[in-house]
Amino acid sequence: MGLLPEVDEDKSIENAKEILSSYRRLSRMAGQKLTDIQWPTFDGMPKASSYENRIETKIVDHIDAEAIINNCQQAMSVMNKTSYWVLYYTYFCEPALTHYQIAAKVGYAAGSIDKLKLRGLLEFAEAYPGEKLLVFKD
Repeated sequence: MGLLPEVDEDKSIENAKEILSSYRRLSRMAGQKLTDIQWPTFDGMPKASSYENRIETKIVDHIDAEAIINNCQQAMSVMNKTSYWVLYYTYFCEPALTHYQIAAKVGYAAGSIDKLKLRGLLEFAEAYPGEKLLVFKD
């Protein structure tokens, strides 16, 4: 055993995938309006009162989404160039590109994109602030 504990690569990669897979949704959440103005509807049925503060919940969700987006961008900024572009084309651009499209853009064979993506996801997990995505072996 060295100075640093051994990283469980598979679990760390899964954590990175989970965060990056939700990036588009989180960016929409961070960019949405904080007020919930809707056209009134009447269906004749009585409504139950809600005891939660919807505006407060939206504000908290907005702030959480912004924090995760900032952490993702910070992690991406320190990654290897190839890993950066593979993850960017997979998770950040709209719409996500296919393996063949990514391969054409980064100059690798389409068959190597999965391997590059796994390497990139591990780099992302290592670079994510606070080591929140890394899982260490016992």
